[in-house]
Amino acid sequence: MKKLIYLLVLVAVCLIAMIAAPSLVGDKGYVLIQMGNFVIETSVVALGIMLFVAACAWFIISTLVGRTVKFTRRSGSWFGSRSRRKQQRAFYRSIQALAEGDWDGATKAAEQTESGDFDGVNFLVAAQAAVARERQDTAERKLNEAAEFPHSALAARVTLARMALAGNEPDKALKELSNLDEKQRKSVPAIKLRVQALAESGQWAQLEQELGGYKKALGSDYAIWSKQIAQGRLAEVASKQGAIQLKLFWDELPRKQRNDVGYQAAYAEQLLAQGMHQEAQTVLLNWQKRGPVAELLPLFKSLRLPNPAPTVQALEKWIKADEQNAELYSVLGYVAYHAGDLTLADKALQKAMKLHPTQEGWLLLAELNEKANKHESAMAYYKQGLTDDTQA
Repeated sequence: MKKLIYLLVLVAVCLIAMIAAPSLVGDKGYVLIQMGNFVIETSVVALGIMLFVAACAWFIISTLVGRTVKFTRRSGSWFGSRSRRKQQRAFYRSIQALAEGDWDGATKAAEQTESGDFDGVNFLVAAQAAVARERQDTAERKLNEAAEFPHSALAARVTLARMALAGNEPDKALKELSNLDEKQRKSVPAIKLRVQALAESGQWAQLEQELGGYKKALGSDYAIWSKQIAQGRLAEVASKQGAIQLKLFWDELPRKQRNDVGYQAAYAEQLLAQGMHQEAQTVLLNWQKRGPVAELLPLFKSLRLPNPAPTVQALEKWIKADEQNAELYSVLGYVAYHAGDLTLADKALQKAMKLHPTQEGWLLLAELNEKANKHESAMAYYKQGLTDDTQA
């Protein structure tokens, strides 16, 4: 379209020239241009020639300038493309060196990519190499640079939080995780690290408040953390306020928590730790009226009572119902041993070892025989326990 317009304009100019030229022959005309003290005096023909020359000069100069600019852009694009290819090769080389364990090579290659656009992954590579070289400050600096890129922010912050936890700095880990956006905070790695950081910083109440929302993300770890929360909260009360406040705290807990086996196990553990063995026996038996509970049964082993008759009766009742259960015999052996009934303890432990021998059981049998002055038997059991440990 532009070419057509230019052609029409050229034709019009030629027509005008053909019509006007005859009338100008012999009459050059007169042109006077005055601007202040500057005066131009010439003929119409000479002015036309000057304008024509100026137009040609403008065309030539503009063409040269345009081609020069175009060539410069092409050269810059070529050099830029070459630079990008060089950075990409360095980026791939840094990843390869990291996988090979060549930390110095990975660091050197990653440094060549810092001006490139790799969404921060190049800084993550440099940080991993720095961690391997035990250069903590460098690793943190590179991770903070990687965190400036949206696609690398989660990986960088999670790594920083993990490093903080490894350095026993849970508060620092929580601070790093708080810098994530809402979507990133809901990721599984961020949730698991936050739970761990809250636990290590002793913020059990806060962790308990948040844990319900993390059930899906934690999966099988949810039950483990639920028990640890119970242990943490109860241990905190027991250590700061004593046994009486521990019992009051337990009584004031909601029914749901008091019926939770994790909380029950944690409470019994704290009663035993406080020396309240009679109370521990009572609650353990009450919670297992319908039969032994896997999480609670082993706690009987820690009972130190001169006359644990209710526990012995319950264990013997459960053994009659399940005579091949080695764990029941083992627990009975411990209870009897701590009560000073070495005969019952020996009988129960011998049965447990026949059903399912363990190093722990052999060593207790050795200790029991040592107390009964049966030194040869004790030595044989010790050797058996050491043999089982070597085989394990």
